[in-house]
Amino acid sequence: MQRIPLPDRLDTLITAHCSPEWRKLMEQRTTVLHFAQGEQLFKEKQPADQLYIMRTGKAKVHSSFGPGSTRILRFARDGQVLGHRGIGMDFTYTVSATALSECVLEMIPMPLFLEVLRANAGFSFHFMLFMAEELRRSEEQVKNLMNMTVLQRVAKALRATAECFGFDPDDKNLLAFTPSRQDLADYAGATYESTIRAVTELQKKKVIKTVGREIRILAPHKLEGILRG
Repeated sequence: MQRIPLPDRLDTLITAHCSPEWRKLMEQRTTVLHFAQGEQLFKEKQPADQLYIMRTGKAKVHSSFGPGSTRILRFARDGQVLGHRGIGMDFTYTVSATALSECVLEMIPMPLFLEVLRANAGFSFHFMLFMAEELRRSEEQVKNLMNMTVLQRVAKALRATAECFGFDPDDKNLLAFTPSRQDLADYAGATYESTIRAVTELQKKKVIKTVGREIRILAPHKLEGILRG
């Protein structure tokens, strides 16, 4: 079966697969919101009445797993969709999202977005593939938490950071954005203390180098080797 490219930017899917009339209607009905670093974009269990597209900024998508336990499911960057996990029978957000930097979001009313899906078969098809791929990645992450060591899970968190935010254009090894150590721990499903130990071990192995709170990935091939075990 031929592999279908899966862009993870919702704005790209809209441009490529929605008719001009529906694109214009969404532009007219879209509200632009500004969020400060640390501000919550939406909260788990709230009514999912809006869909969000990140115009600029960085965010984390996370969920609570018991008192005092938070798990980061993914990071989000420019062009990516947020709030789509609320689509379902009861239309409530199943996760929360918080700004990791100043963010500018486009807010599309959920009823309008559903009409766009009904009226644009190509867009609906590609959005379905996007949702299926995200579900696959979520299931893979659950398996990783059960089977990977803390070192491997922290390495995976660093790889996810690099894949989402990329590297500094002036320094090919420096992550363009380094999450806090607590956010790395929440992505890895590990304690803060064990995450710090894993970061230290990765430094000793000369896989990464910390510069203050920032991180350089010195040897991507070694990082992949750790992930493979």
